[in-house]
Amino acid sequence: MNIAFAIVDLFPAGGLQRDCMKLALLLMGRGHSVTILTERTRGPIPSDLKIEVLSNNARANHRRQLKFADDVVRHCGGQFDLVVGFGVLKDLDVLYCADPSFALRPRSFWSRLTGRLATFISLEEASFAPGRKTRCLLLSQEQLAAYRRAWSTESHRLMLVPPSIDIDRRRPELRSNDVRPRIRSDLGITPNDFLWLAVANQPTVKGLDRTLMCLNEIPGAQLVVAGLASDMKRARPILKWINDNRLNDRVKLLGFRNDIPELMAAADLLVHPARYDTTGGVILESVVNGLPVITTAECGYAPHVIASDSGVVLQSPFDLQELVSVLKAAEASSQRAVWSVNGVSYGKAADLYAGLEWAADHIESYRRS
Repeated sequence: MNIAFAIVDLFPAGGLQRDCMKLALLLMGRGHSVTILTERTRGPIPSDLKIEVLSNNARANHRRQLKFADDVVRHCGGQFDLVVGFGVLKDLDVLYCADPSFALRPRSFWSRLTGRLATFISLEEASFAPGRKTRCLLLSQEQLAAYRRAWSTESHRLMLVPPSIDIDRRRPELRSNDVRPRIRSDLGITPNDFLWLAVANQPTVKGLDRTLMCLNEIPGAQLVVAGLASDMKRARPILKWINDNRLNDRVKLLGFRNDIPELMAAADLLVHPARYDTTGGVILESVVNGLPVITTAECGYAPHVIASDSGVVLQSPFDLQELVSVLKAAEASSQRAVWSVNGVSYGKAADLYAGLEWAADHIESYRRS
């Protein structure tokens, strides 16, 4: 088939973006032609992917999304056998959806004034409203249930994608060879430092502010943050907080990293108190790599932390003092060692790696009426 993938923003640091590129390569390996339509690219993109950039001068995110949705419809114009969207768009055959339902979000005064929420709800309706043709691939059971509640979508059009972490990123042996001490040394971390890892391209959504507020309570902790660089606009409030609290020597913003398994080997704990995470691929990657996890129940993959007994899941509503208490308890290396062994064992036994193959099968099986 000749397949179009459509995603507003294409960059290697995002989980949805990585899934988009991996699925494209997977379907190409099965003999299909795949063209990725995007509004912009950032960072290194695999050279064997066919990318077409649809220029977009809209400034607000919701206007960019709407213009891109219209541009995709015009550009495709019957020249593709299938159109697969990564994010809510229009006239899609298949939607690979990582977002929570906009229809269930509170209507703030600002969202009403700007039209932001109304725009995203109308795009969501294009795929989820009853009677639509779109097959919707969802990434967690909670997300699927929320969309069904919001739109009464026919059950046969809602499908749950199994976990799909890259098995090549399961490298628990890095914790016991020379990689762990080398990476810690490169980061300026001593063998006795209590090192937290955060992966937070979206710092507010991922709860990075919550993590930072715990540092003053645990003097022995150091924090490294992957996915956020000091020259990014979204890092400005984080940098101000770090400066105001005189934590410059205890927090390092590493920017985009392609050596996440190595960073996981160097760290003692993944601290991921997210406000929302449809899946939280970094959670599952940490589990299978033997890095203990502290996270929240708002993350789709949090049940795997409980099932594997490889860390702690904070229940709702979030309580900062509970997070502080859990982090203090996790200072005990003996507890972390138990969690680490449990996570590695879970990674060997559980089926956590075939989700993208499953998604590719369902994209292939779609037939337009």
